[in-house]
Amino acid sequence: MLGTSLLLLVGYAVLKSWMLEHVPYERAVALGGLYHWSSLVLLAACWSIWLVRQKESKGSTWGDVKQLLRPTLFHALLASLSVWAWNHAWAEETTQLRKSIRMAQINANTESDDAYASFLVAQDDLNSELMPDRQTYREQATAQVDWMLSGGVTLVLSLLVYVLAAFVLSVVASVVLHQIWGITTFR
Repeated sequence: MLGTSLLLLVGYAVLKSWMLEHVPYERAVALGGLYHWSSLVLLAACWSIWLVRQKESKGSTWGDVKQLLRPTLFHALLASLSVWAWNHAWAEETTQLRKSIRMAQINANTESDDAYASFLVAQDDLNSELMPDRQTYREQATAQVDWMLSGGVTLVLSLLVYVLAAFVLSVVASVVLHQIWGITTFR
């Protein structure tokens, strides 16, 4: 279980390293998430096959959900840590660059009343009457960027997404094993 997850995480690091030079940042984030989702699907499928071949099924859907949760949940935890490590250790410069770019945009849009007014006009679907004053907007936008690009938020959001995915995939795989493949008839 540990070896498989570590091998998948090495694949993630190689993919992200390649994407750093060849893919826009936002697309790289989405593709990294897709990689971890695909890894979880692969783990759920492979462990389902293992349950059938080794006759390790617990005989109940919920029992097999627990069996399948062990490897998928373990990988979800490691995947979340790898997302944090990538964004806040390995490629921290890229994360800081994104933060600096966003802060520069906020500063440019709020450097004067005229710049802020132009910014509000450029936002077609935005009701400028509901927007705060220039200084309040600057403070709120800066705080939002600091919060969204913090390591804690990265870890918690990725953990929520991948743990939920591990649970859903384990339940779906167990239901497929019992309701569609009839795993209890293989004994």
